[in-house]
Amino acid sequence: MHVESRDSVSLKPAELDELGQLLSTIGISLGDSELDQQVEQFPLVVQVSLEGDRHGFLFGSLERVGGTPCILWGLGAVRRSRSSNAVLKGLVAELYRRAAISFPDEDVLVAGQVAHPAAYGLLSALSDVVPRVGYSPTGEERAWGRRLARRFSCDSRYDDRTFRCGPIGKPAAILDASTVKAGGKAAATLLDGIDGSRGEALVVFGWALADALADGLASGA
Repeated sequence: MHVESRDSVSLKPAELDELGQLLSTIGISLGDSELDQQVEQFPLVVQVSLEGDRHGFLFGSLERVGGTPCILWGLGAVRRSRSSNAVLKGLVAELYRRAAISFPDEDVLVAGQVAHPAAYGLLSALSDVVPRVGYSPTGEERAWGRRLARRFSCDSRYDDRTFRCGPIGKPAAILDASTVKAGGKAAATLLDGIDGSRGEALVVFGWALADALADGLASGA
């Protein structure tokens, strides 16, 4: 498995077309303008290849939100295969690797929009995950949810008590893990009733502690 990260602005039109084709193979139709928007909003893109074929990609960003170092997940998708779980883990692990270099000795907030148990399962490697089953978020955690919803451009349909983004009638630009079977019962419970095909999603986040990042954070799932 070959994992590569690069500046998203370096993607050529033909490469963006290939990303669109990968999305189409898993039933997601996004226009060229939506892919272009991801390039504008997320400066990094991670791609995973197996035997020369692209099996997954993830737009991402390493940035500070209100002074706090963050890893943000943008649009991502994984081709259906026997290796889909490993590909999904490889995508987020590469962002962890880069964050350990960019934010040495700092705890880092990891956040994204998810609609499938396998994507939520990636958070199992993190600390103080929000939302989670049986936990009532604090006011500060709800405030973080609102900040992140604004960053992900879904704040107009975001509920800061449920951390859910409402429907838009089509798939949204989230980390799609519909092709991966993983996540567990807790993830399925939290995501019950969320329909990713209609653009619904859960805004999730957790903390990658500095020591864990330095040691090579496992991606969970």
